[in-house]
Amino acid sequence: MIRGLYTSATGMIAAQTQSEVIGDNVVNIKTAGFKEQLASNISFPSKQIYRIGGNSTSEAVALGGMGTGLGVDQITRSNVQGSLDVTDVKTDLALTTLGYFVVQTPDGDRYTRNGHFQLDSEGMLRTSEGFTVQGEEGPIGPLSSDFRVSSEGMIFDQGQEVNRLRIVEIPEDALQREGQSLYNATEGVQASVGAQVQQGAIERSNVDLSGQLVNMMSVMKAYEANQKVIQTQDELLGKAVNEVGKI
Repeated sequence: MIRGLYTSATGMIAAQTQSEVIGDNVVNIKTAGFKEQLASNISFPSKQIYRIGGNSTSEAVALGGMGTGLGVDQITRSNVQGSLDVTDVKTDLALTTLGYFVVQTPDGDRYTRNGHFQLDSEGMLRTSEGFTVQGEEGPIGPLSSDFRVSSEGMIFDQGQEVNRLRIVEIPEDALQREGQSLYNATEGVQASVGAQVQQGAIERSNVDLSGQLVNMMSVMKAYEANQKVIQTQDELLGKAVNEVGKI
């Protein structure tokens, strides 16, 4: 019975983690380039249950298996392309293929699909947090307000090719999220081949609100079911201690 309490408790903890992931998805539903996070569960090893004694041979009788708990295995990201929101703003850039823009932060290079950029007073292309966007020739800029970006990521200003967007591909398991739309990676970073860019557009989050609400309802039901099991087991333990023990 005590083991059953632990099993139900792990189910509640897993449901709580899933609800936090869903909540994070909903909060970032309007974050450009945000990728939906998915939490997958893993069951703990199952134990075989035996009935000892109670028959003519006095041998243990197998009754079946019993689960010992549940946990969140890993949190992954959905790479489904988000819809494009055409803004006609020259500093807005959207990746229409796999890959990440590279930006320079005080802690080194970071990676993002949020192409909502802007020009600072010196004409440097920066993120909304102030990080410089990186090209193959270094930080991009200074640029005039009439710069143009080709679908291959080439940057032209005043009729001259000045730089090319640095776009990389990174294995999903090597990415570590930092903040809302930045990622860090210590390995597996390689230049993207055939990356496509659309100027004057933003990739929207790929989070489906209705799907998140359905998932949240399922998680809440699982949490409540495990909670009810714990309450029932607690009542049975109380009877065993306070009533059966008196016999």
